[in-house]
Amino acid sequence: MYLGKIVSSSSHIEVFCQIYNPGEAEETPAPDDYGFGTFVGIERRDGGHLVGVIYNTTLLNPEFGTLGPRLSPQEDLAIFTPDYLNEKATLVAVFILGEIDGQERCAQGVPQVAATIDALVRRLSDDEIVAFHRPSGGSAGALGQLAIAYLPTLATMNSPLAPHLALVILGRLRQLFPQAAQHLAVLESNLAWKSRVEPVG
Repeated sequence: MYLGKIVSSSSHIEVFCQIYNPGEAEETPAPDDYGFGTFVGIERRDGGHLVGVIYNTTLLNPEFGTLGPRLSPQEDLAIFTPDYLNEKATLVAVFILGEIDGQERCAQGVPQVAATIDALVRRLSDDEIVAFHRPSGGSAGALGQLAIAYLPTLATMNSPLAPHLALVILGRLRQLFPQAAQHLAVLESNLAWKSRVEPVG
């Protein structure tokens, strides 16, 4: 399902998506649809898409702190003032993990071409997530048919949420790649230990 569109970025691989409000799309996304750790695709003009993961949420409410009188209740504004612009918005931050081109070829890491303003953002299906994590060639080492080459880039992310995001991703991959569950569990426990120890030391 479509979640919204790109409205800004903070870097080549960190972008912000504004979630659709009621009436802006055929199906209004629910909070569960754009939760922490959700894999998303950002459409590109060549028919492919960037692959990213949601790692943060920002709520915008310009009315907060405005104590002036209300001439109409909020629910009546659509009837009496149909041109009223609802400025409340939900923004989700997306960290780019790689791309899938128009020929369905997957590449993990920093893409050459960045996302564009107004590019549509949608949730990825389980099949698309699995396809993105299949190695494009050669051996994936102990993890077998599973590639997670973006983990080092994720580790450099300047956010306290980065360790938690990595753990959520690994937990999701354990469900989708049961044959690699044991190796993923070891990697997950190492990251969990590191995330607990590093802030202390």
